[in-house]
Amino acid sequence: MGRILFSIHIRIVTVEDPSIIVSGSRLLFLIVTMVMYLSVGRDVMSWRDRIAERLFGSLIERRVQNAVKVIDDKWWSQIGGAAGPHDKNWGELQEDLSDSLEAWRMNPLARRIVGLTTDYVVGDGITVTSGFSAVQEWIDEFWDHPMNHIDQRLYAWCDELTRSGELFIVVSVNPGSGMSYLRNIPASAIDRIDTDPDDLEREIQYHELVDGTLEGRWWPSWLTAGVGAGQFVLHYTINRPVGALRGEGDLVPILPWLRRYREWLEDRVRVNRLRNSFLWQVKLTNVTPGDLDRKQQQYKHAPSPGSIVVSDENEEWLALSAQLQSSDAESDGKALRLMVAAGAGIPLHFLSEGESATRATAAEMGGPTFRHYKHRQLAFSEILMDLVVVAAESAGIGVVGGLKLSCVLPDLTRADNLQLAQALNEITGAIEKMLSLELIDQEMAKVLVTKFAGGEEFNV
Repeated sequence: MGRILFSIHIRIVTVEDPSIIVSGSRLLFLIVTMVMYLSVGRDVMSWRDRIAERLFGSLIERRVQNAVKVIDDKWWSQIGGAAGPHDKNWGELQEDLSDSLEAWRMNPLARRIVGLTTDYVVGDGITVTSGFSAVQEWIDEFWDHPMNHIDQRLYAWCDELTRSGELFIVVSVNPGSGMSYLRNIPASAIDRIDTDPDDLEREIQYHELVDGTLEGRWWPSWLTAGVGAGQFVLHYTINRPVGALRGEGDLVPILPWLRRYREWLEDRVRVNRLRNSFLWQVKLTNVTPGDLDRKQQQYKHAPSPGSIVVSDENEEWLALSAQLQSSDAESDGKALRLMVAAGAGIPLHFLSEGESATRATAAEMGGPTFRHYKHRQLAFSEILMDLVVVAAESAGIGVVGGLKLSCVLPDLTRADNLQLAQALNEITGAIEKMLSLELIDQEMAKVLVTKFAGGEEFNV
């Protein structure tokens, strides 16, 4: 029994002529009647379902999907926390954090990119100093305390900031001495950040996922805990877009390209292994019955290297190998490495590819990279000084007008020292002359000398 299928397309338009509307209604009535006639002998629900599916199936499906999405987003927002409008949902954020950590552990390029940032940003070390001797003594005690050892933590903090894009530092205050002790919570363990409803940047508390419990643990922020609190959390971020609470690691944009380069490299290793593999083909002529079977048994195992095979003109040996055309493989690999290097903000010669540039071009290409590292140095210095300020306030140490903190940063390049010395020598005479003419004061002279000496000063 044949089956006739009808494909009906209905276009709804707005018209002013009532007769057209009536005729449209009659057309719909005829269509429904036709479908009912073709469905004689079937139950009522089946033909109703088929009419709805034929006429309004796509509309129903679209509205159901939108309703499910609204409900799904609602519950995701409850599980994922009070994220900003430009934050990723918790599932995507967790995936980025775990992929970045895995890449750092397993991928040499990812490990080197993170290490380069720490090598240039932290270098030989960063120190926080104060213009007041009493405050400086307390900073040294806080910095070198056996429970802190901040000099050793700087490198791990910078690595974590590069990988995860944020730091969650737990500050525990000793109620007796007022000394603060610092510990870290992995960014992947913080699934929710509650903020002031009227101020997205005013963070109130943080929720930590704890193994073995469904409730987890809430940590107050410094803004809500204040002076006198026993424990609280400080949150610092980089690469945070406006309207977001969470930062983003430097590896996130290049993770797909790191993965593609690894897969390409693994394929190249397999290809090179096949290129060195071959098999022997023995061609026999003028064979008699049984010769082929006898030769197969004789050469059941391939001859070992260095052995001698004696044969006559009726036996010919041929070595067969894979014919792999891979002349353009080098340019493909370089294109992938360029994507990785561009995403990381470094030239290729920073990844030990010295043949990609001459000395002159390498010097020019390093400029943007050093500016990037300088910007990261400034951000990292602000984090360290904020830590010192918070710890000082928790210990009850305060000075009218501020602690007058500054950071001593390592040089990004040693080659600039000679140029800085020459510039300082030339500017010193000019500054002395301006001071004698009272064109500038001592504070401005200090700022100018610091600038031309290549130093940075941050006052708090």
